[in-house]
Amino acid sequence: MSQKLVKNTIYYSIGEIVPRIVSFLLLPILTKYLTANEYGIVSYTNSVMTFVFVIAALSLNTFVLRHYYSVKDENSKKELIGSIFLFIFGFNCFLVVLQMVFFPILIDVFSINIPFKPYFQLAILNNFFDVISIIPLVLYRVKENAKGFLMLSLSRTLLQFLMVYVFVVICNQGLLGSYYARLVINVPYMFVYFYMIYKNSIFKINFKLIKEALHFTLPILPGSLAFLFVSLSDRVILERYISLDQLGVFSVAITLATVLNIVIQALYKTFEPILFKEYFNENFQETNLRLYKFYLLALFAGAFGTSIFSKEFFAIATSGAFKEGYKLVPFFIVSVVIAGINTYLNILMIANKKQKMVSFISIISAVISVVLNLILIPHYGCYGAIIASAASFLFSNIIFQCHTIITKKYIITQGILILQIVLVPLLYDELFNFSILANLIFKIIIFISFVFLCFKFFNIDLNFFKVIFAKDRVNFK
Repeated sequence: MSQKLVKNTIYYSIGEIVPRIVSFLLLPILTKYLTANEYGIVSYTNSVMTFVFVIAALSLNTFVLRHYYSVKDENSKKELIGSIFLFIFGFNCFLVVLQMVFFPILIDVFSINIPFKPYFQLAILNNFFDVISIIPLVLYRVKENAKGFLMLSLSRTLLQFLMVYVFVVICNQGLLGSYYARLVINVPYMFVYFYMIYKNSIFKINFKLIKEALHFTLPILPGSLAFLFVSLSDRVILERYISLDQLGVFSVAITLATVLNIVIQALYKTFEPILFKEYFNENFQETNLRLYKFYLLALFAGAFGTSIFSKEFFAIATSGAFKEGYKLVPFFIVSVVIAGINTYLNILMIANKKQKMVSFISIISAVISVVLNLILIPHYGCYGAIIASAASFLFSNIIFQCHTIITKKYIITQGILILQIVLVPLLYDELFNFSILANLIFKIIIFISFVFLCFKFFNIDLNFFKVIFAKDRVNFK
């Protein structure tokens, strides 16, 4: 792996880690100043807006990444960036109006226990600003300027954290303060995005290019929505069977379990453009295997660390009813790991222009998830949702494994490691009851042993990390 690739991975990792760290720093604040009921409201509106985000983005960021490298002249690249950004902005203005009109009606029809005003209203506005940030961030990625990506993403995240603290703690605005804090930062950043695109694109819409983009991305969209439905539908269904207090605890456990997305998204943002660029080269499978092995190593090490230290995290960072959420984390991790593996396989499928198959499989997976959630949640509550999620992701994984080519897939190894991720933390916490400090020491030893085992299983040379970083070459204006 090249020095530049390692450095970009580190920068993207920081870009993913810091927002997650901020989420963890916010947990003690939010669990202290918000009730479990209020945290459940935040989780529910965020889940709904995640669906809207995918519809609003139309997977056009994937088209930019896929198409940018096939365009040779600079003007065509600038036209690509400008056209996609302006189309997303216009489409989302229209979408916001639709949401403001129809969301209150849908909330009444489905008897949702969360009012449209002000919670959904503010969530819709914040989601709008999040969507228009996509192409400016992709601009850094296609120019392989990971440091610029980091600076833009990190600055907004830290400012939002500061404003949440100000609104929730100092100004005592409670639940509404968390929504207003994001909005106050999102508005000025919109002008930053426009300036970036204006300086690095041809600032007009090429409708022929938009038609080509939609022809590529619309087959992906159902799959993306289905993937999210598998990930988030449990919270929508749980709201009808458990209290908002229980939903709040469930959501905090998910927040910790999905810390693994730090690894997934950091490597995804680094590897996706590389796999697209190298796909038709003769030595692609050699590159693919090296990336896949490193991806699995980072994924399983991150999963085990999250799982085994979950009890200590909840003891330190949460209070009251939230503390028992650690018991759910090792089970949640299974779904996150399988979804993480699917993320890598999805890149290979799309690179091979099998996006329609990806969408079809994801839709079937979503149907499986909904059916299992409706069957299991009334009887088993949160654990029913966990089983449904794992089963649906596993279905997709089996199909993806059959339709992708990797020299060695390590399927049996993955199964063994997943069992360890679940069983080792559960058995340790059941058998031993030391102080937090003693537990941390013993668990660090266990974690290091697990990582060493992963190196051996995936046949990765320990000398891999002996890399001296050269000075950056920034190719972004």
